[in-house]
Amino acid sequence: MRLVGIKSLKPGDILAIPISTSSGKVVLNAGIELTDSYINKINNLRINKVYIQDERFSDVDYVQSLDMVTMNKAIQVVRDAHANIHKGKALDEYIIKEIANSIVEYVREAKDKGVSILSLNSVDDYIIEHSINVAILAAFMGNRMTFNYNQLCDLVTGALIHDMGRENSKDEMPAHVQRGFDVMRKCRGLSLHSSIVCYEHHENFDGSGYPRKIKGTAISEFTRVIRVADMYDDFLHGYNNDDTPLMPHQAFEYILAASGSILDPAIVEIFRDTIVFYPNGCTVTLSNGLKGLVVKQNIGVPQRPVVRVYNDTTVLGEIDLLKTLTISIKDVQIL
Repeated sequence: MRLVGIKSLKPGDILAIPISTSSGKVVLNAGIELTDSYINKINNLRINKVYIQDERFSDVDYVQSLDMVTMNKAIQVVRDAHANIHKGKALDEYIIKEIANSIVEYVREAKDKGVSILSLNSVDDYIIEHSINVAILAAFMGNRMTFNYNQLCDLVTGALIHDMGRENSKDEMPAHVQRGFDVMRKCRGLSLHSSIVCYEHHENFDGSGYPRKIKGTAISEFTRVIRVADMYDDFLHGYNNDDTPLMPHQAFEYILAASGSILDPAIVEIFRDTIVFYPNGCTVTLSNGLKGLVVKQNIGVPQRPVVRVYNDTTVLGEIDLLKTLTISIKDVQIL
């Protein structure tokens, strides 16, 4: 399979990965042959890239950030929790902790895959998708740190609830941190380490954030982890960039620029070695001028995956960039 831009889709292309809304509703299933009507539908959903089948790359795996059973359950749990809070209804914190535990268990099994999150869905439930993405990213980071199982579960719980005081919108009002914390700290089943993230997740490492303008390690470690994941997901999906989704390596450039000011540089370093910069199936231009497709990751060294080089007529071979240090990725092409 191959990752392509919406503008290059043509009738006859076969969808390799289902297209869904952020609330979990499947719009088009894998295996569908695209028509002009389907392509227009994808375009109207403001999706700018999809995976299609390509015989030259039939062995390329799509690395899921979370299995679909857990993902669908997480969507329902976070949606219900958010709706209940904003209707003034009781919150079941134990079901939130349960889904956090499921995310941790998946990540502990998938730790050698790295985390790859792309903007592939139509966004109809901003807070739900964002909260789950942040939880997944935090779980992968926490798994590389010194957290034990229970701490990982509390970390992921904090990520799932961090924006519960906020409206289901990309716009943020400062009051949402107090609102979320006031609700969550009353839930006796939640650790204070999880709940404090609601209050602190807009504090900056240099003290320029809100609401208390605390800095450095005065900000809880959970919050410093989640702050990186929160900011990355916003840039990845274009929420901080005029609604223009970015590729992972581009979004990380913004994270790197914020290191030491907004973000804890030690956490940024862990994050760098956790994520996938160049997802499987994306087309790249190498420093030697050749075009290739990323087919495999070297986990822990996201800048140097395995690339299958090809031209218009044939596959030329593969280059493991971790073993061939004289060649690097120059650019990513969403063709």
